[in-house]
Amino acid sequence: MGGTGRTLLSLSVSTNLLISSRLSPPKCLPLLKIPKPFRNFSGFRPISSATAATTSTESTETIQVIEPLKHSQLLERLRTRHLKESAPKTKPTRNTLSQSVGSAEDEMKKSEKKKKKLDESFEELGLNEEVMGAVREMGIQVPSEIQCIGIPAVLEGKSVILGSHTGSGKTLAYLLPLVQLLRRDEELFGRLMKPRRPRAVVLCPTRELSEQVFRVSKSISHHARFRSTMVSGGGRLRPQEDSLSNPIDMVVGTPGRVLQHIEAGNMVYGDIKYLVLDEADTMFDHGFGPDIRKFIGPLKHRASSHDDQGFQTILVTATMTKAVQKLIDEEFQGIVHLRTSTLHKKIASARHDFIKLSGSENKLEALLQV
Repeated sequence: MGGTGRTLLSLSVSTNLLISSRLSPPKCLPLLKIPKPFRNFSGFRPISSATAATTSTESTETIQVIEPLKHSQLLERLRTRHLKESAPKTKPTRNTLSQSVGSAEDEMKKSEKKKKKLDESFEELGLNEEVMGAVREMGIQVPSEIQCIGIPAVLEGKSVILGSHTGSGKTLAYLLPLVQLLRRDEELFGRLMKPRRPRAVVLCPTRELSEQVFRVSKSISHHARFRSTMVSGGGRLRPQEDSLSNPIDMVVGTPGRVLQHIEAGNMVYGDIKYLVLDEADTMFDHGFGPDIRKFIGPLKHRASSHDDQGFQTILVTATMTKAVQKLIDEEFQGIVHLRTSTLHKKIASARHDFIKLSGSENKLEALLQV
């Protein structure tokens, strides 16, 4: 039985070798065959369970080796990028260093030149000793940018627009030279204060601004002899009539109330030579245009006569839209625009208060009480 089994096995092996030799050309088999690495394609199932087990094991081992390698490479790239970003810049060459030093010196010279221009004293702007007494009392040492360009222009008799941000000193930029011009006219032409005949009028859109301008004018009048009064909406008419009945140089007020006094005969145009529109942009943009034109009309008519010297106009603004600028240029032809770099800028420290009112409360009355 054993011999028969060996015979059958030998015959089977011989038969397989014969069939294999007939199907393929003879090959030189190596002594040691190294298995090729198995490539595992997703979606294909291995033929035998042994091969699948081997493939699964090799794939797991490969993943275990590759994943830490990917992480280490990623960390290495992040570390390299961080080192490049945090590394100090390369030391500049001699030419680059000289160029940077030269540009820095140029910028310094420009800033010093600008600072020197803005650091002029009020005396150098053309203000006399009488007006300078008021400036010293206010404790102001150095004029602002708008004052540096505005005061000389007003003293020269030019009609100008003074444009600068809120809080830049625009009120003094026109009040100081205006008071000096009033005093000069008294000396040159013998013009004195007269009842109901102001020589300068300052129009403001609100009572609060009128009060602010009036306070500044009163402080200046302590040193430079001139008299001003205020007539604005929200105040009683009788005290304002009494103040206009006294000799006055300047009237500060709102357009509507000033026109009301003119129509009532408490004030006349005859001697008005200087006109100031404070916050002109607000007045032209919020419905004050008709009142302003009504006030300016007689002045323009008077200026058209041959024996009249005309009047000087000063417009003050913190903003200037294109629409308002067009209206102003049409209304005041030939006016000179004087603006600083801070025009249209808002003040970060500006305070905003909000008052909550019920539906039954009158908002206008509450606003007037603020």
